[in-house]
Amino acid sequence: MYAIASSGGKDSTFALYHAQKNSFRITHLFHIYNPETSRVRFHGYSPSLIAEQARSMGLKSIIMPTRTEEFDEDFKLALEKVKQLGLKGIVFGNISLLDVREFYETRVNAVGLEYYDILWGQSKKSILHNFIENGFKAIITSIWLKRLNRSYLGREIDEGFLKDVEKEEGVDICGEDGEYHSLVHDGPCFIKPLPYRVCGIHEEMENIFLDVRE
Repeated sequence: MYAIASSGGKDSTFALYHAQKNSFRITHLFHIYNPETSRVRFHGYSPSLIAEQARSMGLKSIIMPTRTEEFDEDFKLALEKVKQLGLKGIVFGNISLLDVREFYETRVNAVGLEYYDILWGQSKKSILHNFIENGFKAIITSIWLKRLNRSYLGREIDEGFLKDVEKEEGVDICGEDGEYHSLVHDGPCFIKPLPYRVCGIHEEMENIFLDVRE
């Protein structure tokens, strides 16, 4: 049994899709969140929403707080929780950031869990295109305003989005450098669509977020 390291966004959800197709027995979504804001880091929505997303997929959720200053300590506790539940390892959705991969792989292996990055090295354009082509539905929930303008906030990830983001100079089309983050609300991994509602927007320094609730 394995868990997906999930933010609720497109890459981790697409990693779930690929893992299931490759015969991984996925039973849990493994989520971490910032207890100082009560939100999933960078995505801006609450842990209760991603718990509901897991239920919409017929999966269990492991949701653990990780404080900013004590991240390493808290992340180790979160990984030990995964191990205590009898899971063999965690599948991640990293694509190309080697420092990020090394950070997580080292810590996952250190507690005796297997580590997989199932999307690693794939073409970013093909990942985004295949995500759309396979029927996933996702909305943009946060924008780093230094990289993208706020008009992208709330957009569906579709072919129109792909064409537009490709034209943006210096922007990673998959948002690997933090340009944008998303929430997946339907697709082939889902038993039923994720119910959600947008209740406004809020800004934190250089980032703007949708206030998305279940």
